[in-house]
Amino acid sequence: MATVNNLRDNIAYLQSQIEELNLVLLSEPENFAIKIQIENYKSEIENLQGYIYHENLKRNKEIIALRLIGNIAKDGTFPLGSVGGITDSFSNAIYKTSQFLQYGKKGGKKIESLLKNNLDIRLEGLGVGSTIFYISAKTSPDIFGNSIIQNSLENTFELFSSNNESELIDNIEKVGTRSSKYFSDFLEELIQDNLEVEISWESPTYETKKWFGTTEKISMFYNTFKSIEILDPETMSFEVEIITLSLKNKIEVIDTSNNHSFGVKYPNSIIAVIKELHVGEICDIIISKTTIVNTLSQKEKFEYNLVEITKK
Repeated sequence: MATVNNLRDNIAYLQSQIEELNLVLLSEPENFAIKIQIENYKSEIENLQGYIYHENLKRNKEIIALRLIGNIAKDGTFPLGSVGGITDSFSNAIYKTSQFLQYGKKGGKKIESLLKNNLDIRLEGLGVGSTIFYISAKTSPDIFGNSIIQNSLENTFELFSSNNESELIDNIEKVGTRSSKYFSDFLEELIQDNLEVEISWESPTYETKKWFGTTEKISMFYNTFKSIEILDPETMSFEVEIITLSLKNKIEVIDTSNNHSFGVKYPNSIIAVIKELHVGEICDIIISKTTIVNTLSQKEKFEYNLVEITKK
């Protein structure tokens, strides 16, 4: 059985071939042979997604390890009063990241209930004779083989890979602006208990993702999060041309009125709509624009999230 990584690489290759053929169809709309080839590629993609789905079903759950290091974490014991604050704040950060990736800016009791049942995040256990907390969440792949929790953890480790304040602000879009508060809460718990942390997770590609949060890194992340002001989002609409398509929650478009290009994040809940789009197509889009302001440097960053997209 091919690895999940190989299966995803094959899907990406087939998608690129479909895009190339769709460009040819723009000039040869009646080319029946090309249409048949596109349908064959789509069928191959569905088969590969089926393999990923079954591979993720076998995983059943994702396990994240939090190894805590500090004076209060020693001799295999840990103060009970600190356990809930650390594990709950980390779980909340992962949950909010999952909500952002799956539903974008949407919320409400129905969505929250569906997501909680889908993820089922819980404290799995404590490493024997150690201060390692194991947190689990259900893999729960969708029909395309995608797992909300896997996507959330991948993006969380991308956020943690930030080496400085500038990179961190750039990477906030990986988890969503709303989630930054919950990551800040987690880091604050660590600071209050004078702890460092090592977070690890084995991805479906058998790569062990790790982040070692030293005192310096934790302080840098926390202070950066605290220096951020998030302005109320603006709803905007444009006529755009599709430049690039990706199943990794982002497309690139050009505003046809001024030729300005920009990237737009989209939630997993509309991935079926994205799969029907083609490079070069003209569409009407509605987006939510969020402005992130660093109150210390006064630098601004913009986050664009797709609300709706319609072919012309």
